[in-house]
Amino acid sequence: MDLDRLKQDVGQTWRWLAEGWRNISDRASNALTYFTPSHEAQQEGVNDIRWGLLAADVSVEPDQVLVELEAPGLDKEDIDIDVQGRRLIVTGRKSYQAERKSGSMTISERAFGHFQRVIPLPEEVTAEKAQASYRKGVLRVTLPKLAPATARKVQVVSD
Repeated sequence: MDLDRLKQDVGQTWRWLAEGWRNISDRASNALTYFTPSHEAQQEGVNDIRWGLLAADVSVEPDQVLVELEAPGLDKEDIDIDVQGRRLIVTGRKSYQAERKSGSMTISERAFGHFQRVIPLPEEVTAEKAQASYRKGVLRVTLPKLAPATARKVQVVSD
């Protein structure tokens, strides 16, 4: 194999890798969730900002849009849901503490913070009729589709 052919193959491989990375980045960008430290965590000196991934599935059914969001470790009271146009906005507060002993060591784990996830909706929905449930770490939001405007014949009358 000559040097020019090797350069072409390496160049093509880099282009494929870059294209694949852009594809993954585009698909995952909506799943990235911004966590900010809660007031309790800031009092303990935790001020760093973290990113996490809250996976979501969006399904379009004949009469509704169904969104399922993985949000483990929360209480339903810690979740707020807002519908703005064609966006579902889920915000929440996470507070987790666990401690266990392993031999002579004590292991503490904590997670505190606020998060927000904005999910684009593929169709117009009726926000007032949305319903949500939270079970086993999965938030399920059912959003009825906005009824299409129906055609109507208007008769002209004389004054």
